Amino acid sequence: MKQQSIAAIKRYRTRRLAALVTKCYYLHKRGKDEKMATLLCDEFVALGGVYIKFLQGILLRSKFMRQWQNPDRLKIFENLDSEPINVVQVLRAELPAPLLAQIAMVQPEPFAAGSFGQVYYGQHANGRPIIIKVLRPLVHETLKYDLRLLSAFSKSFFGKIYSNNVNLKLDQALKDFAVTTLRETDYKHEAEFAAELYEQYKGHSNFIIPKTYLDLCTNNIIVQDYVDGISVAQLVKLKEQGVEPVSYIKETLDSDLDTQLAILGYESILGIFSLKRIQGDPHPGNIRLMHGNKVGLIDFGISAQAPDEKAALYGMLEAYDRIFKGSQTAIGLFEQGLRFFVSDLYRSLKKLASIYGDGPDKDYLNEVSAVAAQTFTEITGSDVISMDFTKDQSVFMIINRLVNKGNRFGLVMRLEASDILRAIQTYTSLVSSLGRYQKVVPSVMNSVVADIRTLHPEIANDGDEQISIGDAIDIIMRWLERVAERDPALFRQLMTKIRSSNKSIVDIKEAASHA
Repeated sequence: MKQQSIAAIKRYRTRRLAALVTKCYYLHKRGKDEKMATLLCDEFVALGGVYIKFLQGILLRSKFMRQWQNPDRLKIFENLDSEPINVVQVLRAELPAPLLAQIAMVQPEPFAAGSFGQVYYGQHANGRPIIIKVLRPLVHETLKYDLRLLSAFSKSFFGKIYSNNVNLKLDQALKDFAVTTLRETDYKHEAEFAAELYEQYKGHSNFIIPKTYLDLCTNNIIVQDYVDGISVAQLVKLKEQGVEPVSYIKETLDSDLDTQLAILGYESILGIFSLKRIQGDPHPGNIRLMHGNKVGLIDFGISAQAPDEKAALYGMLEAYDRIFKGSQTAIGLFEQGLRFFVSDLYRSLKKLASIYGDGPDKDYLNEVSAVAAQTFTEITGSDVISMDFTKDQSVFMIINRLVNKGNRFGLVMRLEASDILRAIQTYTSLVSSLGRYQKVVPSVMNSVVADIRTLHPEIANDGDEQISIGDAIDIIMRWLERVAERDPALFRQLMTKIRSSNKSIVDIKEAASHA
């Protein structure tokens, strides 16, 4: 009987998504993109589970999703519809009697519901208020099928509607989403990660991580201390209704909103350099604003691993800080973007520059960066220095445009730290949604950069991994071949710049072959 129900669910979702692609294409062809966006998002909410998780992942960062005309759209972050679950029966099935006795009380109805779990209020035998998160029924049985279905839908949707004007590494993005989503339903993994963060921050006066009762956690339930406060999702909704966020938090909690957002950003970003991993999904529903300038985190299903090349990430953050201070050049920004996203090419150009360059202002890396800066200005009609940063303009988005607009530069960009970048971008988007971007983000970046320099000088002063001359030449030659295929005019421009340096790549290659 259960297998028949699962098969029926799969058939229903397949038919519904196939019809959705057709309807969206029809609306798009008639120029009704706002109706199309609203239809798609409302359908995904109705389907629930992984489809809502897909919306959560892109809502705050997508212009497409901003077309979603639904006054209740923020409910996807914390107030989804619940399913009938007998939580007492679940607890009895999951825990032996001695452990079950530690839960003194549990309310029968959930007070919150997410994509994959429902949350119940309870009390521990020690007297502390707790939450009990229960995995929704049939999640494990249908999730992998839903991920394949969502992948097929996304490829068909973007292929039909945005084939000419969307430049996405869709396959990689969908694979990353699938890995992250599957990890989020691993409750044992989530509980261990939450306990790990609690140990790191339990002495912090303002950054609150709930205690996790690992002995009460199983594959289907998580038990943690209750974290009170106002969610940022609630605050964003109030702002849309005309409420001024800073005043509301001051009057309601006697807290300073900017201070709380700064604490969240500082601890999360600095944690990248101090911890193995950080909370990777700081969306509005997972942040609690509390009394006394405290800010709490909940929901630890998504973690973001610290990147191996932390020095490159530090360089990105330092570039971000310089943008706010008005001292970042487009050339410098390109170099840091290259260092982080295409480290092998960066190290290769740097290697040749260190040996054959003609001074710090005339070397291969500098000349290539100058061409990139000029190309950025030609494409956008402005340079980095003159760009308006009073609103959320993700530096990572700008670097992507600067480094690889239309892939003219033929760069193979690595995604090793995509979880970290997504977490940082989610945080900056959250701050922007409250209208506090310019007030908060520059000071956070300034503090983070300064403290990394003090606390982790080995990272701030890292000269990057060395590379041999032979390997450097091969990497550069393969890169130039890709540029020549994509944009012959850009290739000629690059070669003119490179030849103007002290030695040409060809001369160096010939010298190296005779060495």
